[in-house]
Amino acid sequence: MTAGIHQAFEAIGADVVVQTAGDVFEIDVQQQAGRETFLLRYPWSDVITAEALDVRPKHRHLVLDVTGWRLPISRRFLCGHDERHWFVASLPVDRQTMTVRGAMESLKPALVLREQKRLGVKHRRHRRKTAAYVRQGEWFFLPRPMMHVGDRAVRHGQLVREGGKPHRVEWLYRPEGTDQSFVRGAVSHPDHETIRLQVWHRVVQNTEVRQAPVENKFARMAYLD
Repeated sequence: MTAGIHQAFEAIGADVVVQTAGDVFEIDVQQQAGRETFLLRYPWSDVITAEALDVRPKHRHLVLDVTGWRLPISRRFLCGHDERHWFVASLPVDRQTMTVRGAMESLKPALVLREQKRLGVKHRRHRRKTAAYVRQGEWFFLPRPMMHVGDRAVRHGQLVREGGKPHRVEWLYRPEGTDQSFVRGAVSHPDHETIRLQVWHRVVQNTEVRQAPVENKFARMAYLD
């Protein structure tokens, strides 16, 4: 099993370290010896099965399925390279898929999928800009060319997900009484190329499931186009 995991990550050009330690299952990207490395840590308290279901060397992505015998874990992850860095995204349980293409689509919110369909945009891997949206990391920006905000916008705002680095935006507007956000102008982030939005865009976050610790009754344990 371990040999297969090493081969899968090697096929997409990534380093991987597999450890058995502690009482948690963890998957993350860490700096080791100056290189970004995928770390898979298996707990002593369970037998973890990890299998690469789909490996796409050309696009540097794979789908990883992880299950445990006793610990309440059954998840799939998209592991890959986005612009400048390696990443791992936990896929939504209700949209689990066996393919890289399906995983990328599963990370798109329903609003993005509807806009794709409405505008006839075909889902293609690694496209960050289409007629339906512009993507930067976990954020999708849907154009609203007829929208006018005036002086209600805030200059130099930011978009932040829990535990993530902020995406800084030139102009940000959040209508009162709603949970919606709109941005315009430059959107920058240290891990991504700056994008420039000439018109207002609706902001929606991807559907990645935040990885959280999951308790065992005997031991504690822990997202193209």
